Amino acid sequence: MKKIKINPRTPENLRKYIIRFVSKYGEGHITKQAINWLRKTPFSSLNKDNGDLIHIYLSESNRIIGVIAIANYGLKQAIIVVHPKARKKGIAYKLTTGVLEDIDRLYVKVANDNIPSIKHCFNVGMRAFDLIKGPTGKPTLILGFGNWNKEEWKKREASDISNI
Repeated sequence: MKKIKINPRTPENLRKYIIRFVSKYGEGHITKQAINWLRKTPFSSLNKDNGDLIHIYLSESNRIIGVIAIANYGLKQAIIVVHPKARKKGIAYKLTTGVLEDIDRLYVKVANDNIPSIKHCFNVGMRAFDLIKGPTGKPTLILGFGNWNKEEWKKREASDISNI
């Protein structure tokens, strides 16, 4: 198993494989907005100082088995997907905890019916601090990891409302 941190020198043709993987194995939990962000964001624009990153894990045969993609510490986007055959093997844990090597905090939104993701978030030490109506209309938990701050999330919400 090999971890790759996407950076400006990463070939852009890897993007189509990441998008295909996330679309296929996200099991309907990844929003169209998140897929569009992945599609439109050049690797060269990812900046960990702004809380942006994409990390992937590859199998021994160089196939993607896990992806985490974060925009602005998760204030804009946070995606994590693991291949079904690689689940319960610690990949999601390594992806999630590994973000703290590059950014100091992470925010995620998880719909209340996505029990495996909620369980994962609590297992890695995330803290739930809000409950909202999510993009699909379902009750959705807001969780923080690392040096998160509830006020930073609230500023993001206020910014979203003013952009409507």
